[in-house]
Amino acid sequence: MTIRDGFRSMLAEGTPRAFFRGNGANVLKIAPETALKLTFNDRIKRAVSSSSSEPGSSSLSPGERFVAGAAAGALAQSVIYPLELIRTRLAICPKGTYRGIADAALRVFKSEGPRAFYRGLTPSLIGILPYAGVDIAAFETLKEALLDAYEPRGEPPPPAAIIAAGAASSSVAQFCSYPLALVRTRLQAQGAGGRPIKYGGMVDVIRKTVTSEGVRGLYKGKKEEERVFFGFFSISLFDLSLSLFPRSFSTSI
Repeated sequence: MTIRDGFRSMLAEGTPRAFFRGNGANVLKIAPETALKLTFNDRIKRAVSSSSSEPGSSSLSPGERFVAGAAAGALAQSVIYPLELIRTRLAICPKGTYRGIADAALRVFKSEGPRAFYRGLTPSLIGILPYAGVDIAAFETLKEALLDAYEPRGEPPPPAAIIAAGAASSSVAQFCSYPLALVRTRLQAQGAGGRPIKYGGMVDVIRKTVTSEGVRGLYKGKKEEERVFFGFFSISLFDLSLSLFPRSFSTSI
């Protein structure tokens, strides 16, 4: 299915709500996920800092930033993962399969058991390690380069430069982790609305996808992946908030 085919399919339902199916679960999960990831990252950075006298991002090596970002992303993903599955089910199932978030959660629990809420968690966690690690580490490295360039002038980097750094870091991170995101989605989708269980696990998804669709099949839908865009806005705007309201964040974190 192409972007055009998907658009036509949703348009055929005759209501704009078709374009936002699953967005409620997405809104519920994205705020706590981002907040948890950034908070965990701050705590873990202090724990892995190579300088005990002056903790913080300026004393961290790129490898330490990667470890902090990867661990923070994995922890945040584990906490909100059931909403990730609900969002996927609501988005891909035909109209009328579920009446909403609560109905989807109840029916998944009754028909598939509590373990179904964590279907696809393994590839998700494996994928979030390079995604969050590369995303945060690359962003902070680029941000420090901007600070080094602008501090001698006595002025902070412009907001556009910070957002561009976030866009670049998230794009690279997304490219590294996207195949595992696709594997996760296919595992989440099986069993939905009476669909058959097609895959035996993460390795089976990769094997069957490469066999039937080639390596390019692992990147199917990448252009539409919304996390490329939300990722750079969330981290960049959070960083700008720290600059604008340093006292508020320093007392709460």
